[in-house]
Amino acid sequence: MVRREHRSLFLLLALIAALGPMTMQIMMPALPAIQREFGVSVAQAQLAFSVFVFTMGPSLLLYGPLSDRYGRRPVLTLAIGIFCMGTLMCLLSPSLGWLVAGRAIQALGAAAGLVITRALLSDLFGREGMATALSWMTMAMVIPPMLAPSLGGLLVDQVSWRGIFLILLLAGGVVLVFTLRYLPDPPATEAQRESSWIDKYRTVLGRRAFYPYALQGVLIIGMFYGFMAGAPYLMVDVMGRPATEYGLFFLLPAGGYLLGSYLSARLSRRLGINRMVLLGALLALAFTLPLVLVTGFGWWVPIAFFLPMTLITVANGIAVPSTQSGAISAVPEASGTASSMIGFLQQAVGAVVIQVVGLLQNDTPWPMVGVVLASAVLSAVGAVLLQRRPAGNPATSAVR
Repeated sequence: MVRREHRSLFLLLALIAALGPMTMQIMMPALPAIQREFGVSVAQAQLAFSVFVFTMGPSLLLYGPLSDRYGRRPVLTLAIGIFCMGTLMCLLSPSLGWLVAGRAIQALGAAAGLVITRALLSDLFGREGMATALSWMTMAMVIPPMLAPSLGGLLVDQVSWRGIFLILLLAGGVVLVFTLRYLPDPPATEAQRESSWIDKYRTVLGRRAFYPYALQGVLIIGMFYGFMAGAPYLMVDVMGRPATEYGLFFLLPAGGYLLGSYLSARLSRRLGINRMVLLGALLALAFTLPLVLVTGFGWWVPIAFFLPMTLITVANGIAVPSTQSGAISAVPEASGTASSMIGFLQQAVGAVVIQVVGLLQNDTPWPMVGVVLASAVLSAVGAVLLQRRPAGNPATSAVR
């Protein structure tokens, strides 16, 4: 269980970290409406989503070294202000170009939460407790993104897609106030303050133990982004379902990730991070097979796609906290920079996956399903190879 003194901390960190994923996912039901309003193609409308991911990737590289040097709270406060400016630009955008530019500025600010919250957990709990602490935080963090597609679909159908950005602007203001008032800011170590950005990234990239866990996280994120890129068009354009229905169905895989994070929190102390990664990867591969079968047999109804994806996200939730804990704890003297690099790799691959699925869109589920299957296979192979590496003792968290 979570200690009483840690509950408010995890809720605050979850709120901060959720701002980026919520901002990304709340847009998905709006893409067909944006396409119609601006009179653009599917691939062009997809830029309003993919530019967020493309921008977030490089932006993640900024915040780790900055927060290592100047502190977690000052850097995060600046970033949330940038997010609010970009959100206002999206709200008032007169064209797709303005919307895409505003989304890029949004991403520049939102990236900080994902990096700095993980670095703070490393500061406060270390390798032994981070996997479990991250699992508990993720359980709270996943709720706003889980509700985001449903809220986005409701706003698109009942108001307009611009209503999404009004909600995001309010959310950014709340996060900014909570950050200024309650976020802990442990002092940086001498090594974190004095080394340059180049030195920090040289340290991370030169640490061999970082790569197996970071790459495993990239493959896992590929499954999720592949599905997110194809599911809205499959539901709205191919099946003719309303955006609200897509948002409601999206609650299933989001809830699956919540369940997987809970299982990770309960099991990681007992099994250790390597076996948690293996368990999640093998389950994800097994659950991908029904997705392939329903596509091949032509059972193109929402539940046939969302139910297997829900099981896949349960498996992802089991594995992800351990991949991040393993990667960040491999470089304790530059934990913020390691967190930046993890986020960059995941977002860069996610952006490529999203555009590939959009460009291959052929009014069938195969582009989406093919990406999910390829990611699952590679993840399972990587997890098996990871078992040859020592994992140390199973995590014995200070978070109980």
